[in-house]
Amino acid sequence: MTLKPDFSILKTLTQLPGIAGRESAVRAYLQTLLTPYADTIRTDALGNLIVSKKGTSDKHLLLCAHMDEVGLMVHFVDEHGFLRFVTVGGIDPRTLLAQRVRVQTKNGPLLGIIGTKPAHITTEAERSKAVPLKDLFIDVGLPADEVKKRVSPGDFAVLDRSYEEFGDGLISAKAIDNRAGVFIQAEVFKHLKKPFYNVDAVFTVQEEVGVRGATTAAYGLTPDVCLCLDTTGAADIPGVSPQDYIVRLGGGVGITALDARTITPQPLLDALTGVCTKNHIPYQVRVAPRGGNDAGAVHLSKTGVPSCALSLPTRNIHSNVEICAKQDIQAMLDLTYFCTEQGLKY
Repeated sequence: MTLKPDFSILKTLTQLPGIAGRESAVRAYLQTLLTPYADTIRTDALGNLIVSKKGTSDKHLLLCAHMDEVGLMVHFVDEHGFLRFVTVGGIDPRTLLAQRVRVQTKNGPLLGIIGTKPAHITTEAERSKAVPLKDLFIDVGLPADEVKKRVSPGDFAVLDRSYEEFGDGLISAKAIDNRAGVFIQAEVFKHLKKPFYNVDAVFTVQEEVGVRGATTAAYGLTPDVCLCLDTTGAADIPGVSPQDYIVRLGGGVGITALDARTITPQPLLDALTGVCTKNHIPYQVRVAPRGGNDAGAVHLSKTGVPSCALSLPTRNIHSNVEICAKQDIQAMLDLTYFCTEQGLKY
């Protein structure tokens, strides 16, 4: 059985605001979406959404996908009403200049533009270097006194870019990392009938700042195995040698053998690739010398949990123009569904 994903849900998810520690809008949407399909649904103390369904065996599967995205937090409003900010999660400042953001205030979002000193009044030496974060500011286009009434330190901002489908089955949006993983997990959960596993589908918080939500969620559960649904950087672009691509767009779901936080147990890795082979699901083995995800926290929980990250290849990761392929989403969706519904033999 091949599931047909509803990409309108992914579009909605990518447009919601939710940096690490501020995921409430995403959580509320998912709670409404998944309550009709769940046996139980709850939010824990840290903010993880835990959606559960009983299976036909005594085995427990933990699915996890993080809700948070990288973004910005205001730390100072200057005398002219310009906002100074810090990054929340790993953002390359080079991707921020001249971008739009939505500043999330208690009275609603404000459109802002990230600026810096213009080129015609900079020196040649200044123009030859990347603009440091401290020289960037957000302009919300209001008088200083009005800005100070409406914006406070601690307000967060998300990158602002619309969801677009383009080219040969590609999608570009902000927050594909990791609303795509959230979308796949939600679609799998919606379609479960009589799963082999007792399933806890956890939509985690604060992954981008140290896999914090997964750490606490896994401790409170008793999984026999975990599949972590996330994105991973696809370096199949000009200037990069093919040996350094890690994964490539259109190559199928990335099944992690190793990254900086996790080494997948060989029996689990073999079982996952075996499911792909049996069901004609395109896949690529991900060996990543850097990076990590929620699986890095889960596999160390209590006495240990066999865990693997299933990764969606994504170009321009941690920017507002992330790119993924529909066919890779389909592959990741099918693999996760077959594993959950039928069980893994390893």
